[in-house]
Amino acid sequence: MGPLLLKPNLISPVWSGDAINRLRGIDGDVAYGESFDVSVHEGLVNDVEGGPYDGTPLDVLLAEHRSEIMGDLDGDGIVQIITMSAGQNLSVQVHPDEAYAQAHENDHEKTESWYIVEAKPNATIICGSTTDDVSALRTAAADDTIGEKYGRRVPVSEGDFVCVPAGTLHALGAGVLALEVGSFGFCTYRICDWGRGRELHVAQGFDVLRTESRPEPSHLGAFDPSAPAGARRGVTHRLFASDVIDVRGSWAQPMEGRYEVLSCVAGSARVRTAEGEMDLPFTRSLLMPASAGSYTIEG
Repeated sequence: MGPLLLKPNLISPVWSGDAINRLRGIDGDVAYGESFDVSVHEGLVNDVEGGPYDGTPLDVLLAEHRSEIMGDLDGDGIVQIITMSAGQNLSVQVHPDEAYAQAHENDHEKTESWYIVEAKPNATIICGSTTDDVSALRTAAADDTIGEKYGRRVPVSEGDFVCVPAGTLHALGAGVLALEVGSFGFCTYRICDWGRGRELHVAQGFDVLRTESRPEPSHLGAFDPSAPAGARRGVTHRLFASDVIDVRGSWAQPMEGRYEVLSCVAGSARVRTAEGEMDLPFTRSLLMPASAGSYTIEG
């Protein structure tokens, strides 16, 4: 089985920016702030785009070709990839860990990470709270000011990569285009929505909040086409790992008996395997089945 390019599922939240429209040439009056590029969650399952499986939903393909795609991994969960363009601050939120998600939501842990593709000057993200005083946080949550009063603002720029473990108070800030690499869960508890009036989940949020979690980004630096080729680890977590690979001409990558996901965060690429090849445009993602064994990136 060759590489599987997946058709994005576009969403237009209230906080949407224009970067996804701009970079993918999407016309019209609707700004798409989220593009679910790799997902098997109900209602957001991607279809294969092009190739012999064109139009096949990813969950159906997984059911029919599990070992080819997953390799030696158990289960059928796929790492989730979302491109996010924030015109306004996203809601301040937390996600449950595995134990809470299983007990209360029939879901899995949602730990995520953000690779910053673009960031306007002075852009920030919220990564953790500035206090461990839960009573103060509850008071601020009651009047929807927790983000303003206690959100821990962290400046970001192109090439930053940060892991946001389950239980971390967090929000993507205005003016940021990010690639989210996340685990299998989907459950989100909003604690603050900046007065926009959407539903909040304060009780559940405080059930899972870890005030001690204050992640720091890895500063990998902006894309430099004159730099040498190489791979750098961006994020390591027990549920997933992400590398940033700088390609100069071509890059050969062996696989380790399990699927991988490739996302193009600068320039463009062509991905080749023994069984097929696929163009990978800027901001798009593809699923590389375990059966490929290895692949070559050109670009």
